[in-house]
Amino acid sequence: MSYKVDIMIQDATILTVDKDRRVITNGAIVIEKDRIKDIGKSDELTRKYQAAKVIDGSDKLVMPGLVDMHLHFIHQIHKGVAPENLCGPPWSNWAHSNIGTVLTKEEEVVGGLSVMIELLRSGTTTFLDAGSYFPEDTIEAVGEIGMRAVMGRRTFDQVIPGQPMGDVFVKTTKECLKLNEAFVSKYKDGLADGRVKPHVSIQGVGRCTDKLYMESKKMADNYGVVLNSHLSGGIWGILDSLEKHGMRPVEHLSHLGVLGPNVVLVHMVHVNDQEIQILKEHKVNVAYCPATALKLAYGLSIAGRFPEMLNAGVNVCLGTDGSDCANYQNMIRVMYLAAVLFKDFRGDANVMGAETAIEMATINGARALGMENEIGSLEKGKKADVVIVNMRGAEWIPHPNPIQNLVYSSSGNSVQTVIIDGRVVMEDWEIKTVDEEKVLAKCQELSEGILKRSRVNPFQTLRWNVM
Repeated sequence: MSYKVDIMIQDATILTVDKDRRVITNGAIVIEKDRIKDIGKSDELTRKYQAAKVIDGSDKLVMPGLVDMHLHFIHQIHKGVAPENLCGPPWSNWAHSNIGTVLTKEEEVVGGLSVMIELLRSGTTTFLDAGSYFPEDTIEAVGEIGMRAVMGRRTFDQVIPGQPMGDVFVKTTKECLKLNEAFVSKYKDGLADGRVKPHVSIQGVGRCTDKLYMESKKMADNYGVVLNSHLSGGIWGILDSLEKHGMRPVEHLSHLGVLGPNVVLVHMVHVNDQEIQILKEHKVNVAYCPATALKLAYGLSIAGRFPEMLNAGVNVCLGTDGSDCANYQNMIRVMYLAAVLFKDFRGDANVMGAETAIEMATINGARALGMENEIGSLEKGKKADVVIVNMRGAEWIPHPNPIQNLVYSSSGNSVQTVIIDGRVVMEDWEIKTVDEEKVLAKCQELSEGILKRSRVNPFQTLRWNVM
C-alpha cells in the first residue's frame, strides 16, 4: 500500500545541493505538509507514495529555493531614476536625500511587494532585508505574499561629513537601540507560521558609533538573531576607518568584539589577507553583491577577494541589493556575475564557476541565517522550499548540462513554479498569493507621485536628448 502525501514532483533533474552534492536524473521529490518527505529516483518513489498533487518534472530542473542575502525595499520606488554616473557615497546621498526624505509607508510597502514579485519570479524563496523605515508594515506584507524572510529596522547614529542624508535619518545611539529592540522583541517568535523573523540592522560604513555596534551585537546575541551591517564596500570606507581608528574596518570590529557566526557583513569588496583570517576565525558571513559593486564602481576588479575568502573557509553568500543601485532582484543574474567575473579578473577559468555560484545562492545563504538545517538544499526532513525551472525554452535548448545552463544561459524567466513551506506560491508563472497586476500598477502610480514630490527629473540622460 502506498503512503499518501501532498505533492510529488517526478521525472525531473534535481539539484539537491546536499552534503554529497547529488544531482538526481529522472528524480522525484515528495512533500508532506511543509517538509520534504523523501527524495530519490522516480521509479522507486512513485511506487512508495500516492500524492494528492502530482507535478510532471519532464524537462524540468528542480532545485532549492534561492536565498538572497541583501536587498532593500526602500529603493524600489525609484528604480532607474538615480543618475548612472554616481559611485557609492554620492549615489547613497542622492537616493536618501531626494527619495528617502519623502518616502511614505504605503510606498515602501507596495515597493516591497513589487520587489518580492520579482524575487519569486526568478526563484528566490528566502531573503534578508537590509532594514526598512516602516518595518512593522513591511514585515506584514512579507507574511501576506508567503515568502521566507529576515526583516529589520534601518538605523544609524553618526553623520558622515559631506553626506547630508545623515542630517535627516540619523538618530541617537539610544534611539537606534530602542527602535531595534522594540522590533526584534515584537517579532522574536516569528510571523506567518515562523517564516518571517526579525534581525538587528545597523547601517555601518562609517555611520555607526562603536557603542551602537557593541550594544547591537549584544542585542543580537541576546535574542538569537542576525546582526547585519554594510562594510568595506568602497575604498572610502577603508580610508575613513583608518583615519578614525587607525585600523581597517574588519580589524576594528574584531577589536570591538562584535564579530561572530550571527554577523552578516555586506559588500566586503576591500579586505586584505589579515581581515580574511579574522573573518574565518570568527565565522563571519559575507554577502557579496556583484551587481552593485560593478554599477557603483566599488573597485571589484581591482580589490575583490571573494575567491580567497571562499578558499579560506569564509561563508560567502550572494545578494541582489537595491533596485536603483543594482537595479534588479534576480538571483540567477547575480549567480552569473559571481561565476564569471573572477575568471576574467584573474585570467584563470578555474576560479569560481557555476557550482560555486549555486552554493553561494543556496546553502551558503541558509548557513548565514542559521537556517542550514532547514533550507538551502533538498534533503529529507528539510523545509519544502522548492523551485521548478522549465528547460523547454529557447534559452535552455539544448540542455545536456543543466548546471551550466542555469547559471550561464538562463535569465530567471524560466522559473515556472515556486513552493515555499510546502505551499505552491507560484504555479505555471502565476503568483497565487497576491494580485501581481494590481501591485505593479500601484507601484507605478506611487512612483510617479513620489518623483513629483521629490522634484527630481525621472528621465535623466547623460548625452541623449529626451523630446
